[in-house]
Amino acid sequence: MPTSLRSGTIAYRGADGVETGRERFELIAHPGGHILRAMCEIDAPALVRDVTLAMDAAWRPLDGFCRIHLAGRCAAAQWFDVEDGMVRVAGRLEGRSVPEQRIATTGRLPYLGLHPLQGDALITMLRGTDQPGRFLPIAAVTNSVSPNGDEALGTQAMTIDVAFVGETQVTVTAGSFPARRYALRWRADWPPADLWVRADGVFLRMHWAWIEEWYELAAIHG
Repeated sequence: MPTSLRSGTIAYRGADGVETGRERFELIAHPGGHILRAMCEIDAPALVRDVTLAMDAAWRPLDGFCRIHLAGRCAAAQWFDVEDGMVRVAGRLEGRSVPEQRIATTGRLPYLGLHPLQGDALITMLRGTDQPGRFLPIAAVTNSVSPNGDEALGTQAMTIDVAFVGETQVTVTAGSFPARRYALRWRADWPPADLWVRADGVFLRMHWAWIEEWYELAAIHG
């Protein structure tokens, strides 16, 4: 049985504050770990992303699934199985089955990046709050290295650098919350993104100088 259930909506906003998309998520805790379910929509490219991610009690991924629809077609549907020393990936890209891919890892993979914003927030549970201001590397596997997660679809290993900046208070549409501020750097040639989360890992806000869009928690329950 779940020990806690938090559900909410994240608003994707343009530079003028107008909503350009949304993400509905459920974050479920149970005696064996955690489950994230997220449905993401971006209006302009007609993108729909359906993600399920299972994690252990330490927030490390066990398995995950991501389906991406673009303009009415299924651009990708991939299943990820995380084992000690390896991630196995199977699925379809652009309507074609692709051979199973095996990505070697050092020990158990800490983080699986499938592009929901609530999923981005959970990398902070792995980073923690020690050594403020210092970027620490977190090994990851992702299905796309692009801002919206809809380009160059496939699977690849990467390293995400994450810094804990400090404690603060953040006001978003969903309310005012004590927050932890982090900086996330996905690529060396990209500026870091500023991310605010609650202590329980719930996403609050993100701003990234690389793009005009910004994101905030619009509603939270539980």
